[in-house]
Amino acid sequence: MALRWHGILTLELADEMKTLADTVTLRWKGHAWLSPGIAVFYGRSGHQDWHHHQAHQIALGIESSVTVETPEGSEVGDAVFVPAGVQHRLSGNTIISVYLDVLSDEARALPDTKLGQIEVDTADVRVFTEALNSTGEIDLELRFGVRRILRLTDPPLADSRLSLVSAALRGGLMGRDELAALVHLSPTRFSHWFVEQTGLPLRSYAKWLRLTHAIQLLAGGWQMTNAAHEAGFSDSAHFSRTFRALLGIDPSSALAEVRLRND
Repeated sequence: MALRWHGILTLELADEMKTLADTVTLRWKGHAWLSPGIAVFYGRSGHQDWHHHQAHQIALGIESSVTVETPEGSEVGDAVFVPAGVQHRLSGNTIISVYLDVLSDEARALPDTKLGQIEVDTADVRVFTEALNSTGEIDLELRFGVRRILRLTDPPLADSRLSLVSAALRGGLMGRDELAALVHLSPTRFSHWFVEQTGLPLRSYAKWLRLTHAIQLLAGGWQMTNAAHEAGFSDSAHFSRTFRALLGIDPSSALAEVRLRND
């Protein structure tokens, strides 16, 4: 009897190890388009750990539903909206994943930023996938496609102070005291004001900006170490840790079969 149970347990363990190995080695494969304020991935989804990023995400299932797990439960549907800062992990087959910077016009035009399924027109999604492979102005294609899929109207007028801070952040000024001085607020009041405007702490948003800057440099042909330093990371290991924390996978695995396009 002991030998029989030993054999059964060995087979079960072998099956579990194979399943785990298959999951871990499943890599993301496809294309990623990068544009100021918007990023889009189109292709096969792969393994992903729990993570949270400082951008809104719209996950679209192309061949089948997409699943977004959070600590509170799962959302399964053709399209799922994930607000910035929400811990989650995603699974599916062929997907389109759209990332909107919280300070982008598209993000500010969103009628709702709650986690959950959203309705999209499959015809709009089909037109968007065709546009992604066009040779036109990719920035305009991304923005028009995202606006069409999400049925966005023009965003509300931005607080002039927010526009000033956004420009300063994209110019590399990320210190709280300096940014607070730009809009004539105390550092403490500025921190509260920034959360009120974006839903995110300044430090978290600045980390996301550094990460996206480094990825844009990688798309431009930079080596990882050089891109990490240029974007403000202490070294490539620091960049890799941040990449995993914000996107759920290490950059080497994530980019092994993903072609970056920074058109």
